[in-house]
Amino acid sequence: MSDLMPGAAPEVRRSRSAQRVSPSARRRRRQRRIRTTVVVVLVGALVVAAGLFIKNQWSDLFGGDDVVAATDFDGPGAGEVQVQVAKGASGAAIGQALTEAGVVASQRAFTTAISDYTAETGIAPNLSYGTYSLQLEMKAADALAAMLDKANLVQDGVTVREGLSVAETIARLSSVTTIPVEDFEAALEDPDAIGLPKEADGDAEGWLAPATYPYEEGTTAVNLLSTMIAKQISDMDSLGIKEGDRMEALIKASLVEKEAPAEARAKVARVIENRLDQGMPLQFDSTIHFIAGEGSADASTTDEQRNVDSPYNTYRYEGLPPGPIANPGKAALEAVAEPEAGNWVFFVTVNPETGETKFTDSYDQHLVNRQEYLTWISENSTADAED
Repeated sequence: MSDLMPGAAPEVRRSRSAQRVSPSARRRRRQRRIRTTVVVVLVGALVVAAGLFIKNQWSDLFGGDDVVAATDFDGPGAGEVQVQVAKGASGAAIGQALTEAGVVASQRAFTTAISDYTAETGIAPNLSYGTYSLQLEMKAADALAAMLDKANLVQDGVTVREGLSVAETIARLSSVTTIPVEDFEAALEDPDAIGLPKEADGDAEGWLAPATYPYEEGTTAVNLLSTMIAKQISDMDSLGIKEGDRMEALIKASLVEKEAPAEARAKVARVIENRLDQGMPLQFDSTIHFIAGEGSADASTTDEQRNVDSPYNTYRYEGLPPGPIANPGKAALEAVAEPEAGNWVFFVTVNPETGETKFTDSYDQHLVNRQEYLTWISENSTADAED
């Protein structure tokens, strides 16, 4: 039985290959194939040209080297050169600086070293800003390793030594950073802005920790002072000095800082405790110098100076002065936190050149020691005059 409807003739379709194609149609097909081939060739040429352009641009960017194998020195390097790295500089910028300084052979070699380091460690290298001490013609990987060693980095910083007053400290900060002294003075007028504790009663004397502080363009007086105060508080916390005891510790430490050579700090701290316990006036010349706002060549004071009426005059008044007389360092704070055991109540540095200091609990022996000091002063003053 047929599926066709009655009376309907079946339609017979020829295959495409069997269909008749006119000569003009065949010509049109050949032309289309030619045009397609031309387009493909042109696209291929453009891809090649683009690749060459990108390669050339990449090579120019990284010192004109081959993208696959960057030019690198064999190392290990020789001589010494200082290279400055700006804060926030990219790896490429650092590589360019190293290339210009003759440290590495190409920028590309250095960026490759960074990529290799990241692949091996799983973290990108953290390069700090500052000045690096490196060698000439180093292998890029060695240069990167040297820069990761903080021993080769010297950041721009200002060093404030122990025992300076606030006035001397801000003068030092200003001279190095070029931040005007007036900016520091203005910052000191706003205790909250610089993090000065309430117990300081608005006076930063003693609270500015001596140390080396990094600075860069944009660093402000408030930045530096707040960092110094935070460090002083942190140092006291690390020594177990409680919040309510900070002011007393700073006062004592400032006296130790001004009176004692480094190796005698803990003993001088004990003398302070012994004199306070016995109700003796401290009689420290350093407090007289603080009142006068200046020292003396031989650290001594005159009768007139010792008679001045001031709560800081430890010749006239018993007990501690009302505030620190300088900014003490951590070593002086350590001495105050743990004074050396002893019954001394007198001391004198008999040789200021070597720092030799003699301690005693006998006033008669103290007079002998003091004469030794005066003899040293006399002899060395004569020698200086002869020179």
